[in-house]
Amino acid sequence: MLLDTQNILISDANHGGLILLDEYSKYTNDTIYFYDTYNKLTTSMKDELKEKYMVCFVDLEYVKEHIDEFISICPVHMKPLFRCDFTHHEFTGYLINEHKKCYGWNFPIVEITGVKGKTTTVNITCDLLSDFNVLSLTSEGLIFHKNKDDIILDTSLSITPASIIVALNKALNYDILDEIDFFICEVSLGITTNTDIGVLTNILENYPIAGKTNNAANAKKTVFNAKLVVCDMMTYNQYYKDNMKDDNITQVSLDNINSDIYTTNINYSLKKTEITINNKYQINCFALSDFYVKNILFAIAITQKLGLSWNDIKRNIKNIKSIKGRGSYKSVNDKIIFEDINPGLNTTSISKCIDNIKRYSDNYIIILGGDYGITCEEIDEEKLIKYMKKLTKIPIIMVGELGRSLNTKLNNKYEHFMKLEDAYEYIISNSSYDIIQIIYRSEYNSIINY
Repeated sequence: MLLDTQNILISDANHGGLILLDEYSKYTNDTIYFYDTYNKLTTSMKDELKEKYMVCFVDLEYVKEHIDEFISICPVHMKPLFRCDFTHHEFTGYLINEHKKCYGWNFPIVEITGVKGKTTTVNITCDLLSDFNVLSLTSEGLIFHKNKDDIILDTSLSITPASIIVALNKALNYDILDEIDFFICEVSLGITTNTDIGVLTNILENYPIAGKTNNAANAKKTVFNAKLVVCDMMTYNQYYKDNMKDDNITQVSLDNINSDIYTTNINYSLKKTEITINNKYQINCFALSDFYVKNILFAIAITQKLGLSWNDIKRNIKNIKSIKGRGSYKSVNDKIIFEDINPGLNTTSISKCIDNIKRYSDNYIIILGGDYGITCEEIDEEKLIKYMKKLTKIPIIMVGELGRSLNTKLNNKYEHFMKLEDAYEYIISNSSYDIIQIIYRSEYNSIINY
């Protein structure tokens, strides 16, 4: 990456741009230029940043007039207002290498991207690596897993690529850089450059980004720039096969025997699910759904690339824990509560949740809804409406702002509660359903009060 020939222009204070500004300022004495895409910064905030860094804030008109004088750094999802030379992902990769050279750490980094399954895959991977010291970054927080204990370092980080820089600096400040064996992180919309292992869990919906000038599949193809790659087989065949060499790619499938890792038998149970992998290896662990099994397969593929043997994997996989809100369950008053509560829910994942519940009981009810503003890309309501019109015999209660919007478009077909806990208490007190399936688009920690 040639950064010495022109001025550096960094865009977007909302999605990690200020982190990139802070880190890059450590490696240059030149003036850095910044375009505040969404006008997030006040005059006083800009004055403070000018005093702290050699930064010059410029407006859109100035950028367009002088774009040839800049190397521009923009988020991959930013609407193309001007030429973008490098994405935040690419620039973060450059800064990771600078950080590594500066502080001398040498642990492998695994970056996991995808539409669904990122957080769960990170957590399962950490469980399988419980004999090592692992730093993990997900939407749930930055955690140092040491001696089978989880030390929470930060719960405020997003999964923008720039958060990887924050994680490394947190590790530096806590003086644990030399203790880390592996760094496993969740990243939105692709991975950074030259990471050790890149993982693509799926592209369940190829949603548009950057003002509909780009899409998720194109953004996430950066996973193939990693030294080693683990990829969902169906996703690879659908979006990338014709343009990629698959020499260093481990393909994962639930049941396709032509993939590198697959299952040949699954016997689901609430406590322990029996899984046969590659018609050879038998494991027993927590897994309530096909989604969860798939995430286990990804974690196995990752840890194999990190050097774990099958004996190590079989020993540690018995202890993998359910993750609250990510295909977890609990028992209340003789009812079973299934929880799928995360910001990445879309029509495909919602339909899979509903299909999955049928293997446990026919006597169930769905609580469906969520919040807006959880991710940069909102759920495709029209697609979800079309799906819901087919659910003629399934009992559903709508919740939250999303539930209200859906219900309005469905002519108020369903009962609606604004608060999840109100819907939950109503069902607990007034129904005889065996299973309550909660499907809620939000961060788990922000809405669970029941």
